[in-house]
Amino acid sequence: MQGEEGTEWLLELLTDVQLQQYLLRIRDELNVTRLSHFDYVKNEDLEKIGMGRPGQRRLWEAVKRRRALYKRKSWMIPWY
Repeated sequence: MQGEEGTEWLLELLTDVQLQQYLLRIRDELNVTRLSHFDYVKNEDLEKIGMGRPGQRRLWEAVKRRRALYKRKSWMIPWY
């Protein structure tokens, strides 16, 4: 997922929480192209792109779920 080309994962994440209208602003203004980039995003940044508090909460919950999902999957990847 982190190495995935493009930002399809981001669109999927935003669509899951009905925030797909923020795709371009999150990608271009906040420079988020990997899940790990959300480590550097603050609520103030999301406010600056026009996202309200309820949307921010939904986004952070979705990011948390996505991280947990990929942590679970990562142990199954063989390291040769």
